Amino acid sequence: MKRINSDHPYSIVAKVGDPMIPFVAGMLSSASGVSKVMLAGGTQMSAVLAFASKIGFNEENTAIGTTSYITNDQSANFKELVQKIADIPIISVDPGLKNSRYSGLRAFSEGFAKEGVGAGGTIISSMLKTGNDSTKFLEMVEVEYGRLFT
Repeated sequence: MKRINSDHPYSIVAKVGDPMIPFVAGMLSSASGVSKVMLAGGTQMSAVLAFASKIGFNEENTAIGTTSYITNDQSANFKELVQKIADIPIISVDPGLKNSRYSGLRAFSEGFAKEGVGAGGTIISSMLKTGNDSTKFLEMVEVEYGRLFT
């Protein structure tokens, strides 16, 4: 059995990483060769991007989509981190949750929670597909939030 160098990306991620990282990086590596790809997520996608930079991907076909909660979070240094890894666009959306009538939704914009799981990329994709803006997005979210929690 061939031993993998401890500095090798696979060895590093095997010891301290999330199994999602090489999986998504592999998808990015393959898909960006033939299509446009948006990594949907914030700081975790920077880890994917770093891993993908070691195995190869097409920067011209790659972007990261996230929310303004990530791009405006100075403690995350998200923009600087991505720029150190690759020259790709960062697409950021403000979901407008600060304008919600529900305190549970406003909490996101107040820094009490991170949306996670690619919400920014999902919102961006939805806006591109439907032509809706942040105001319409908030209206639809509040309908569902009200249906579930009131």
